[in-house]
Amino acid sequence: MKTTLVIIVMIAGIILLAGCANMNNSAQTIEVAVIRDVTDSMIAIPKSDEIISQFNLDKEMWNGGKFRMVDLTDVSYNRIHEASIESENQLLSNKFQRTDKVKKFYSQISKIISDASQDEIGKDNSSVYFPIAKELNKLSQSSSSKKILLVYSDLMENTDEMSFYDQVKLDLIKANPDSAKRYFDSQMKLKSLNGIKIFLIYQPLNMKDDGVYKIVSNFYKALFESKGANVEITAGIN
Repeated sequence: MKTTLVIIVMIAGIILLAGCANMNNSAQTIEVAVIRDVTDSMIAIPKSDEIISQFNLDKEMWNGGKFRMVDLTDVSYNRIHEASIESENQLLSNKFQRTDKVKKFYSQISKIISDASQDEIGKDNSSVYFPIAKELNKLSQSSSSKKILLVYSDLMENTDEMSFYDQVKLDLIKANPDSAKRYFDSQMKLKSLNGIKIFLIYQPLNMKDDGVYKIVSNFYKALFESKGANVEITAGIN
C-alpha cells in the first residue's frame, strides 16, 4: 500500500511538472522595434499607447516583450533605446508581482518615447535604407515568437549617393526598381525576413506628397516582401 502511494505521488509530480513545462512553452516573446524619423518635423511620431498595444500583456501577461527604438537621422548609425520583460511560467510565478513587472515595462517604453519627443527635429539629409535594413537583419536573427517593425518615416532617402528628391532617381525607382534594389543591396544585403511584420507609417501632407510617397513606399514594400516580410502601408496603427 505504501509503495502504491509513493508511485501515485510520483506520477502526480511528473504530471504537474509536465503541466508547468507546457505552460512555460506556450508563453511567447513579442519583439517590437520602432524606427523614428527625426529629419522632418511633419512626420508622425510614435505614441506610447500604440506601441504598448502591440505587446498585449494586459491579456497575455505571462508573455515576454522586447522593445527597441532607433532614430533615423542623416547618418547611418544612431542611438538605440531598449526595454524588455522576460516571459514567466504562470504556475511558478506570482500574479501580483507579474502585474508590477508589466507596469514597469510599459512605463519604461513610455519614458523612452516621451524623452525622445524632446529631441531636436530636422536634418538636411536622411539615411533611410541602411538603418531600416540593419534593424530588419537584427530582427531576422531573433528567436522571438512575434517580430514587428514600425517605421515612422516618409522614407525619403536623401544622401549624396541616392536622393529620392532627385526626379530622375524617383522616375528610375518607378520605371526600373531593380536598379535601386541593386544599389541598396550593395549598401547592406537583407537577410530572410520571414515572420516579420512591417508597418510603414506616414500620412502625406498633400496630393503631390501622396504621389511621391506611393512610389517610394511601394518600392520598399516590394523590396521587403521579396525577402519574405509582411508589409502594411498605413497612416497609423490601432
